[in-house]
Amino acid sequence: MLCPKSGYPNPSVFRCPQPYSQQTLGSRLLVITSFKFATMSTEPHIHEPSTTHTHTIILLHGRGSNGPDFAEELFEGRTSGGLSLAEQFPGWRWVFPTAKARWSTVFREEMTEWFDIYSLHDPDAEQQLQHEGLQQALQVISTLVEEEAGRAKGFEKVVLGGISQGAATAIMALLCGGQRLGAFVGVSGWLPFARQMEGIVKEHEGLDAATHMAEFLRGELCGSNTNLVSVDLSSALATPVFFGHGTDDQWVDVKLGKQAYEILHRGGVDAKWMEYKGAEQERHWLKEPEEFDDIVEFLRQHVVSDREE
Repeated sequence: MLCPKSGYPNPSVFRCPQPYSQQTLGSRLLVITSFKFATMSTEPHIHEPSTTHTHTIILLHGRGSNGPDFAEELFEGRTSGGLSLAEQFPGWRWVFPTAKARWSTVFREEMTEWFDIYSLHDPDAEQQLQHEGLQQALQVISTLVEEEAGRAKGFEKVVLGGISQGAATAIMALLCGGQRLGAFVGVSGWLPFARQMEGIVKEHEGLDAATHMAEFLRGELCGSNTNLVSVDLSSALATPVFFGHGTDDQWVDVKLGKQAYEILHRGGVDAKWMEYKGAEQERHWLKEPEEFDDIVEFLRQHVVSDREE
């Protein structure tokens, strides 16, 4: 049994004892085991609004975590004003789905993850491992987005995002969903199939790049799910995007996050890139309070009107 660093993103599922005889890799550690996560549900964890419902935000956890744990740790964070994100947006419904347990090629164990991946140092390696999980995840997220858009009365009232592998999954769901959402918030993530997408934006610009990215994604992922809109990316690319990443992130190199931002920015996305230093959980988490403040400001600027807040 290995005890790798906690990086997907919350170590609250399991922690290694200290000292650990086989491998000690940091002060906050996640034990990856074949335990079946009996407490997890296929239903998303929901934090209901405390006032009239105005918006919904769907956030995806990192590998090895789950929806309830991600929600708990996220809401422990505070802005510089001393408020949690839920307190900043009392009219928001917060949806935290949980990934299914699947076999991890890297850790050779069953664990919760949105898709299998061969290497975090080179996410483009052995890309065929990613297809099945991503296709299944996109189906689930697409359904969630449509349901929440119905509740909130409009796709522009829905925000999508995640952390680590959850951010990587969510950005693909945004691109394959074909809808202009209220916003996207990605923390410490990367862009799957970045090598191919980067080649497209280098060869094409603006809407032309978007058309070619749509063709690529339709062939790779979106087209396998009949309920996903994959004909045109122009609506999805109109969604404002926030990327935050620690320059000292010990699990997902900041270069991968910056690469995701640059590809989407060159493809015509209104994207914002922010860097941080000194976050908790081996720098693979939101920097408190700066990143919380920046996310609040971003959402207020692009999603929330004064009367809705």
